[in-house]
Amino acid sequence: MSEKENEIPSTPKKPAVSPGVNLAIIIGTILFPVIGIAMGFTYFRKDDPAAKKTGINWLLLGVLMFIVHIVLVSTMK
Repeated sequence: MSEKENEIPSTPKKPAVSPGVNLAIIIGTILFPVIGIAMGFTYFRKDDPAAKKTGINWLLLGVLMFIVHIVLVSTMK
């Protein structure tokens, strides 16, 4: 048998976060910024670099939306 016949075919790597979950967290963060902050912090602590990047994105979006919500509420008074 040759070397190629003994090799196990490589399976494609699963993404750290599925596109559906990513979209759901983004929409949830826009409505409720604490979701993005909590999920961002959780994923930022993982070892996978893709999960860390996603966590940072969610965390930044959460903080940004928190500030936007505060500004919107303060201008409504």
